[in-house]
Amino acid sequence: MAHVLIEHRVGDFEIFRQVYADDAERRARLGSKGGAVFRVADDPDTVIVMLEWDTVEGAREFAGSLELEQAMEWSTSNVATPRVTVLEDALQSPR
Repeated sequence: MAHVLIEHRVGDFEIFRQVYADDAERRARLGSKGGAVFRVADDPDTVIVMLEWDTVEGAREFAGSLELEQAMEWSTSNVATPRVTVLEDALQSPR
């Protein structure tokens, strides 16, 4: 299992929410198995997105895609450059 972690500032969370929702089909087409969105508690304009992939290769392909770049442009305040990181599962904690 692999994940794409995206951290970026948004100018308006409602715009971000709409872009994220509208982009769901495209993410799925590119191999995303789903994901979650978080807001930093002390800075709600900073959004963390965690998306899941079957493979690191698929996650890397998405992380470098024009589609992701466009979606981030549409939903970002342009205050800071979004950070995209590909993660590979290493350890799991028991529940």
